[in-house]
Amino acid sequence: MIETYVFAGLVALLAIGNVVLRIIGGKDRHLVFNLAVLLVLLPAIYMLGSSPGTHFSMISVNPFSVFFFMLFTATMFLLNLIAYARSKDYNDFALLGAFALTGMYLVVSSVSLITIFLGLELMSIPSAFIVLLSRRQSLEAATKLFIMASVAIAFLSFAVVLVYGSSNSLALQSQQASGLIYFALALFIASLGFEASIFPFNVLLPDVYQGSAGYATAMLGGLNKKVGLAALMQVLILVFISFHLAFTIVAVLAVLTMFYGNLVALVQTNLKRLFAYSSISQAGYILIGIAVATQSGVGASIFQMFAHAFLFIGALGIVAWLESKDRNEINDVIGLYKENRFAAIALTIFMLSFVGLPFTTGFMGKFLIFLSAVNGGLVWLALFGVINSIISIFYYAKVMTAMYTTKFGSYHIKMDRYTFTVIAACLAITLAFGIYPQPMIQAVTGAAGHLIGAGV
Repeated sequence: MIETYVFAGLVALLAIGNVVLRIIGGKDRHLVFNLAVLLVLLPAIYMLGSSPGTHFSMISVNPFSVFFFMLFTATMFLLNLIAYARSKDYNDFALLGAFALTGMYLVVSSVSLITIFLGLELMSIPSAFIVLLSRRQSLEAATKLFIMASVAIAFLSFAVVLVYGSSNSLALQSQQASGLIYFALALFIASLGFEASIFPFNVLLPDVYQGSAGYATAMLGGLNKKVGLAALMQVLILVFISFHLAFTIVAVLAVLTMFYGNLVALVQTNLKRLFAYSSISQAGYILIGIAVATQSGVGASIFQMFAHAFLFIGALGIVAWLESKDRNEINDVIGLYKENRFAAIALTIFMLSFVGLPFTTGFMGKFLIFLSAVNGGLVWLALFGVINSIISIFYYAKVMTAMYTTKFGSYHIKMDRYTFTVIAACLAITLAFGIYPQPMIQAVTGAAGHLIGAGV
């Protein structure tokens, strides 16, 4: 039990400390404080796994929640470094990011639908302000993100009311089929589809990504989207596990999301819009594992969520660095290999991992997802996934071709140490768990096993 109090105390310290430091000011000490608390949180979360159970009547400590606690904490650590390097208002990001992280913790440890609602609200509102404050031209992007979040929360509220009206309970537990519950299912998919960037609920997402600063985009795609997918996974497995229709709908949405993301990405010229549509297609791959609704399928989806989080943050770290030099288009990376070989090679590896290059986490995630679909009798779904992976090669090839094209008069461009650290860490994770994925496979299998076991 002591581990739970330590964890809760550190989360409270992170939030309250950021409020105090925002008042006092001081960008450097604010960064040191955040990095120190987040670093201490990692072993605290690891120890938290030894005391499973429900605490404070709202947080469930289990392999699923502990895995995502670790993922969100590690990625927020990296995002603080990118924001410090790229943002003039890092103090605002640190404060808002601390509250958003608390909301993320609530979502993945929820024991009731109302906790998911509160967690998503606590994440979405600070995220909209992070986008708003990230750059002068971000008002439109922040407004669109706020509209998407508002519609999502409205649908989610209605769905929660319908479940309560049908079962007289807000607990995340299996429901009996009825007209109200089927309507609630549609509303849940729609509301969490906005958060997880699932087609057709993602139409404003590329505008939001392009209009935000690079570090804000890295947070939206690297963290917020994973929270939406985790929430969708929890609701479908714990509430609708006996509804075959629910997972059929998810399978169809997986195909539509993959094709939409990949086909539209083919014609993009802006780097952030390209990665926005790429991120949408990645959500489609993750939905395949959820549609299978087995321990192997859910585990594969969780592995891909882990892989994509670090891939996206690493890639957007490079995009944010280029953005600071007013280089936002694919043509602006022509000759990047001559200007900064580390950036060019790292971005190449990230994009090849998105495609599914062997010995990277992207390959392992897709391999596990497609294998689970085949074993689950959804061979057609795995085939569509492979086809979409082939399509994605073409738009990533445009960027890679530009980077290695000779540019006359190019010169070496130095990368700041904070961005370098983030990219190097994401690169190391991508290759290490791509070459030796067994520890991560074991972790995601445990997380998926708990979720499936609780849902059955």
